[in-house]
Amino acid sequence: MKDTWQRDVPVFNVPIWTRPFKFFCGLAGLGMILVVYREIAGLGPASGMTDAYAWGIWKTFNTMVLTGLGSGAFAIGIAAWIFNKKNLHVVMRTAVLTSFLAYAFGLCMLAIDVGRPWNFYWFFVPWHWNYHSPLLEVAVCMTVYASIPLFLENIPPILDFVYDRWPDQRPLVKKLDKVIVAGFPYVVSLAYVLPAMHQSSLGALMLLGGNRVYPLWQTPFLPLLYVWAAAFLGFAFVTTTLLFSSMMWNRALDIDVMAELNRLTMWLVGLWLVFRAIDLTLRGSILAAFRFNIFAALFWIEIAILIYGWSKLREAGNTRSPRTMFYAALLVLVGGMLYRFNPTTTAFQPKAGAFYFPSAIELLVSIGFMSLGIAIFLYAAKVLPILPGSNELARKMEAQQATQPGISGFAAAPRAGQFATGD
Repeated sequence: MKDTWQRDVPVFNVPIWTRPFKFFCGLAGLGMILVVYREIAGLGPASGMTDAYAWGIWKTFNTMVLTGLGSGAFAIGIAAWIFNKKNLHVVMRTAVLTSFLAYAFGLCMLAIDVGRPWNFYWFFVPWHWNYHSPLLEVAVCMTVYASIPLFLENIPPILDFVYDRWPDQRPLVKKLDKVIVAGFPYVVSLAYVLPAMHQSSLGALMLLGGNRVYPLWQTPFLPLLYVWAAAFLGFAFVTTTLLFSSMMWNRALDIDVMAELNRLTMWLVGLWLVFRAIDLTLRGSILAAFRFNIFAALFWIEIAILIYGWSKLREAGNTRSPRTMFYAALLVLVGGMLYRFNPTTTAFQPKAGAFYFPSAIELLVSIGFMSLGIAIFLYAAKVLPILPGSNELARKMEAQQATQPGISGFAAAPRAGQFATGD
């Protein structure tokens, strides 16, 4: 399908200030107000955290889970560049934007979770860092990954926009593009190494929990399983984003690309399930799955969702149905998110009788940041060439731009595909 998805095209001729966009902006605004309250009142009044549960959902969900969802750029980049899946290059802009938003807001939640925010300036004094902390490598890698590779990989769509809207700036844009292209091999290298390091470290971090993490999740292979789960979560999240966007904005899909994403996700999930089953069996921990307790129930819910998701992925591979692909990827997302969340929260018992449940403020702040990420994506997709589109769609946009200025609320929409560095 040579003529399909050759260029990224913004969602033109659609208003930005729709009701969903306003709704997400409202939730984001509420979340920011509550962040101010948390900074003034402290963690105690604003959260459900205790001395036993010093980690709440701002770390266990917004860091552990969101960085898993934000692994699309890492997983798809490896498939596209290292394993030469060239047809996946067309979804890279979607992958790097969703990854950047997930990591950026995960880091924001880490900052909000800092118990003494007035000591935050120590971050800029590396010779006073706590080099014995197991979280140091995670914090450094996440920060560098979000602020350098992911940030730079999101510049090309902005260059496209500037190139079309301000013709007098084209010489500058071309120079910047050459700089980005020259540094791209180094950026790509960092984009592979850094997430692999901190994703495995997030798993290794829970090894320190010892028997406080329930045996169904505690394993020497946690670092490997965490990276592996991040890979299929990244594929599934990009898949659901593309499919939902095509449904919401009535955009055509390249079924071959979607089938490739579906196939890779299926193999990753299937092999991950087999590996985990073998690991649990050989260590004898599988017996804990047959106890009558909440942990066994959580385990079977997690496994059942992933197995059902795998079966739907397999079905989608045979039928090539976008609807089935969407539901399959959604099931994988839910199951993978549970796996990333359980070892740090529901399957973590710091001491007998300890209990944690997030406060309303914790939940609303988390929802607020996720809503802000969704709002930014909606805005970017309508203004910048992020989503893949056919050449026919690009020509239609250009024709409308020539006759009806002001599409998407701007004097001129960007013409996609000027620069290749974001692909």
